[in-house]
Amino acid sequence: VFVLVYALPFFQIEKGAYSNDLGLRFVFKEWITSLEADKSIVSSSRRNWELSERHFLQTSNCILLKYSIGLTEANYYAQITPVRNISSSLRTIEKKTMILSDSTSSFSLMAEFDISTEIRNAAKLDILLATFIILLLSIGNLSFSHDVNNLVIIPIDKMVRLVREISVNPLGKDYSSSPDATSAGEGGAFETVLLLRTISKIASLMRVGFGEAGAEIIGRNLNMASAGKGGAGGIYATSMNLMGNGRKIQSVFAFCDIRNFTDTTECLQEEVMLFVNRIAHILHSIVVQCGGAANKNIGDAFLLTWKVDPAKMESGDPKAHGYVADKALLSLLKTFVGIISNSDFICNFAPSSLAALYERMPGYSCRIGCGLHFGWAIEGAIGTDKKIDASYISPHVNWSECLESWTKEYGVPLLMSEPFYRLLSTNASKHCRQVDRIKKSAIDDVTSLYTYDANLNIDFPTEAALQIPRTEDVAPSTSKITNIMPSPMAITRNARRETAKSNRTVLSVEQPKIIISEFTVDVWQKDLDLIALRMHIDEECRKMWDEGMQEFLQGNWVSAVVHLKHVLDRLDGSDGPSQVILKYIEERGCVCPSDWPGYRDLYSRNDE
Repeated sequence: VFVLVYALPFFQIEKGAYSNDLGLRFVFKEWITSLEADKSIVSSSRRNWELSERHFLQTSNCILLKYSIGLTEANYYAQITPVRNISSSLRTIEKKTMILSDSTSSFSLMAEFDISTEIRNAAKLDILLATFIILLLSIGNLSFSHDVNNLVIIPIDKMVRLVREISVNPLGKDYSSSPDATSAGEGGAFETVLLLRTISKIASLMRVGFGEAGAEIIGRNLNMASAGKGGAGGIYATSMNLMGNGRKIQSVFAFCDIRNFTDTTECLQEEVMLFVNRIAHILHSIVVQCGGAANKNIGDAFLLTWKVDPAKMESGDPKAHGYVADKALLSLLKTFVGIISNSDFICNFAPSSLAALYERMPGYSCRIGCGLHFGWAIEGAIGTDKKIDASYISPHVNWSECLESWTKEYGVPLLMSEPFYRLLSTNASKHCRQVDRIKKSAIDDVTSLYTYDANLNIDFPTEAALQIPRTEDVAPSTSKITNIMPSPMAITRNARRETAKSNRTVLSVEQPKIIISEFTVDVWQKDLDLIALRMHIDEECRKMWDEGMQEFLQGNWVSAVVHLKHVLDRLDGSDGPSQVILKYIEERGCVCPSDWPGYRDLYSRNDE
């Protein structure tokens, strides 16, 4: 508006440039003077009149000059050049008429002027003015529309699109790292951008908080197409629809538990959260890359799932279901390697906390135990509208937890159930060994237990393990950390806690980026980490174990003892499964009962 007001005078014609009023009045005055002059000066006055008239006609665009005396006397006209005598060819709007008269109206002078040039110039300026106004309004409209689009319409459209994406696939991507979620002006974000960023963060929080089991809950409550306005579902619903029937699924369940967690918690105190989250960072990163999902974090334990389409299980070919069991087993074995190779990252605590940790458990190394099982479960929301958890309810989930707890008894880091073992490909299963055959309870079926022999007491090169990119400035090893710590005997428990609060970090270890190679069927023969884990058991030892286990299950305990002791000697007396079976046999005098069913009944009276 300011520009328009400022520029408007430039598009207007100066009226003075076309004004003939002064010249016409001079002619009229000279004419009247000549008529009223004395006879002695009539000729001089008439000459002045004719000169003024001639000058007026030459300098103006007059096309008609009419003199009138009285109302009855005849009129007479001035002599106009023929070229300019075009009054009849001009439109009315292109002619301007002026009439002058004396006070008594006895004398009058009428003149017509050709203003066609003025009219044409005015028309041109009007066209330019209209064009300028249109251009100015267009620029203003574009500027206003640009701001409205960028600050209102586009952000709102992105919000709607984001909500639709979340409702269709809540676990599709990490929304917090998208460009829309991180965009903002340098001087601060506008409200719509902040709202979009908030929605993205809420989506990411829901993605992390609900997990894979809660995807259906999120989608059901955000789905715009599920119901109309005021309906019972979807985004237009007046309340959240959290409760409902669960959904039966088939899945591989993995339950992982941190060893010696109670003692570690007492030593680390507030820093125990860092400890758990660093382990979770390694575990979850690898599980997701292997097609799994993290479901629950229960203090020192983690529940992980790999859903399987039941229709793809019918053929029995591991390729049909995407080698889901192989990927689950691979992820846990890679996690073992990742924890060992990133011990500096996991145990990066204040000196006082490390002192307490190594005082309680000399030579401490972070370890986890894992159980793998396959079965059905009911997926859904558990709780009320005050607090819900998206999880799985099934005895098969409990089975994975039991398998993990038995790893301590068998002295192995990982145990697998028979249903899970059957899903493995031949390339993977040939490196696993059966460690027992049991009946968990009176209502459970007889099942075999398997393990993948993994020696966790070996050192993995930092750069080679997991193919993890590491920074050049790597912290010293754990053994070097103990050299810079104060004497454990000189630090009391309370002093350690106070020191930990004031001195949180002694080393600078960046969070590693966990990346593993893409799964291939022959990974079990080519991956150096997997080969290194099982290298302590050769084929002869494995064959000896298989023969001993078969003798044990068939009731030939004397022969089984010979085989199992041979295996135990080959492994320097550190094979947990051999120790468990030998102990079971020796407690019964190395004599197989007559009613031996071919498995160990864990809840029978004989086993109490």
